[in-house]
Formats: sequence, structure tokens, C-alpha cells
Amino acid sequence: MLRTPINRQYVRTGNWSVSAFVSRDDTDPWSDALVLDIAAGGLLFITDTSYEKGDLLRFDLQIDPMTPGISRKIPMKVIGEIISNRGIRDGKQAFSVKFTEISKEDRIRIDELIRMTNYKYKVDSEVDSFD
Repeated sequence: MLRTPINRQYVRTGNWSVSAFVSRDDTDPWSDALVLDIAAGGLLFITDTSYEKGDLLRFDLQIDPMTPGISRKIPMKVIGEIISNRGIRDGKQAFSVKFTEISKEDRIRIDELIRMTNYKYKVDSEVDSFD
């Protein structure tokens, strides 16, 4: 059995398509963000907008786990805190975010879908080696 040490509370994936808009508050305009990876506890995104550690941001997410049997994008609205500035990637600022407000159902949904899609990906890659 394969074992991978996990140093985080939740499993993370970068295999999904996640459309995101981000805003500081109700008066701040929404801006585009590209989510590089996501977990039930937070996400990593890049944007043209600059933020500071500790900033609270609202995210309007459209998650497409690109998994057979899931035919539509999953909408989610969450609030997260900037944990760190991860530098420049592809000419944009990268930030890691910890979710501070997410429904229990959405947190469970993300975690279960990631585990399901990561497990399926791992099984598919192992099967290919015997072909």
C-alpha cells in the first residue's frame, strides 16, 4: 500500500478547474483570481491585485472537479485570510489563504471530492503501469 505523509489537515489538489472572483468587502470591486490549488482548509491563488498578510477576502468560486458523474460546476462562497505572500508566479502575485468562513457542508464536499478524485487518479496511474 502506498503511503504519502500529509503535513496538512486536508488533502490539496491542483487538478481541478476553479473560476474565482475575490473582493475585500462589499465596497471593493470583484477581481479575477486564478486558483492554483484548493483544499477544504484553504487555497492558493494568483492575481494582479496586491494584498497583505491578514487581509480578509471574500471568494466567489465555481469549482469544476472534472470528474465523471459531476456534470456541473459547484458554486461556493467563502471568506479567507491571507496567510502568506508566495511571491510572483507568471507575472502575478501569489497568495495562500486559510478559509475562516465556509459552511460545514462545503468543507466536507471539497474534502470528499478531492479524496475521491485523487484516489481515482492514483489508481488509474497504477493500472497504466501494468498495460
